[in-house]
Amino acid sequence: MRLLALVSLFAFLAPSAALAQKVGEVRRGPFRAVVRAQGTVVAEELSHIDSTIEGRIEMVDAAPGDWKDEDDDLATLATLELAAMLDAKSSNSAGIIKDRWQKVFKPNSVRCSARCYVTKAFAKPKKVVKPGAVLFEVAKKLRLIGRIRAGDAKWIREGQLLTFWDARKPGDKRQARVEKLFLDVQGQKVSPGASFSVLLSPKLFLPPGTEWEGEIVVSDKKSTLKVPTSALLRHGDEVFLPVRVSTGITTYEETEILSGVSERARFLLLDPDKMGALKSYEPEPLPPPDPKKEKPAKTRKERRPRAEEDEPEETEPPAEESGADYPSDLE
Repeated sequence: MRLLALVSLFAFLAPSAALAQKVGEVRRGPFRAVVRAQGTVVAEELSHIDSTIEGRIEMVDAAPGDWKDEDDDLATLATLELAAMLDAKSSNSAGIIKDRWQKVFKPNSVRCSARCYVTKAFAKPKKVVKPGAVLFEVAKKLRLIGRIRAGDAKWIREGQLLTFWDARKPGDKRQARVEKLFLDVQGQKVSPGASFSVLLSPKLFLPPGTEWEGEIVVSDKKSTLKVPTSALLRHGDEVFLPVRVSTGITTYEETEILSGVSERARFLLLDPDKMGALKSYEPEPLPPPDPKKEKPAKTRKERRPRAEEDEPEETEPPAEESGADYPSDLE
């Protein structure tokens, strides 16, 4: 076996691509580690709002994409009797007739039982509907569902700040916090990674089905040594960086090193016949979740009230995140 200078390591690993290798420098400077994410927006807890009477829709106050509170009208239904009076020719205006008779033939206000997002609207003004007719489809919550690569999962924590945007509108950036992280089970995915969710609010949201992209800054250092990740090689549990050295006398057994490395520094002793098994360095994925160690589901008494679950928690961003100038619920 002969000792190979690491400067020629890449040429041995890929002889056919030796001319394509590049020489870089270890540099000191700012280091901003960013995890890239992408995914879609989903509507959760979908339900239908139906007509409770036979009547005519007099007014529609909601459209797909609207958020409505429980005291907001989505539409107004008039009984058939009141509708007939409003249609009859009279010297009195429709407003006077409605004020006069609505105590007898009280119009029905169509509302959500709690804050909701309107996904579909079937109600149309002046349309006569039967009891049970579907007027609106609504969702209680909107969530971002994001995907990250396996090697990035170890850096993601609940509560981290996500900057996201519509993939078609990269200039319109928003911010929210990671709610939950879910690791893929090994064997169930071709390329195991992880996913996470972010609860959206009426203030900052994207419509359901929107393809989005985003990033999470997991580290932001002002000065540190750094190299491209692709320059590193893994051998067992160790990581090596091929660096340039100056050599003196060389024999078939040993080579004199004049500079470029210190005494007792560890190096790779390579066998040319086995270098194909050497792996490039890349972030390691987290181990798959162990079902035996999963926490038991909380009982009904331990769960938070629904009112708290429906709203994203509003907390102040850490000092290093507060400089972002994007719309956020955290301001």
